[in-house]
Amino acid sequence: MLLATPLGPLWLALSPLGVVRLEPALFPRGPEAQGPLAERVREALAAYFAGGRPDFLDIPLDYTGLSPSRVRLYERVRRIPYGKTTSYGALARELGLSPRAVGAALRATPFFLLVPAHRVIHQDGRLGGFAGQEGLKLWLLRFEGAL
Repeated sequence: MLLATPLGPLWLALSPLGVVRLEPALFPRGPEAQGPLAERVREALAAYFAGGRPDFLDIPLDYTGLSPSRVRLYERVRRIPYGKTTSYGALARELGLSPRAVGAALRATPFFLLVPAHRVIHQDGRLGGFAGQEGLKLWLLRFEGAL
């Protein structure tokens, strides 16, 4: 399912366990997502871009095939409040990972906005990478009032 947003379309893929993928996309890459969960995701994104502050925690994610450390990281990042940031280093210390491992895992997350990787920045305030879309990270942080 392609979901229209102010950032452009987002591609949504689901499994019986939850969201498999939500990412910026120009073209569909699989079967059309349908049903109650697809509608919940669409409504939550619409609320987010309308200025609401959904935390997306009620949307199940399908972590099939991901390592336990990556799941722990994603679940921790999901709990970073709207409009707030934390650092790669702080997450690394908390979870027993290296800052590079945190950055690599967040760069690879298939759960755009649902795992708000844009809220993780460098300790010194630099934004850091965002899978080649640093302008998108900056836009999201400004939209949330974090910058």
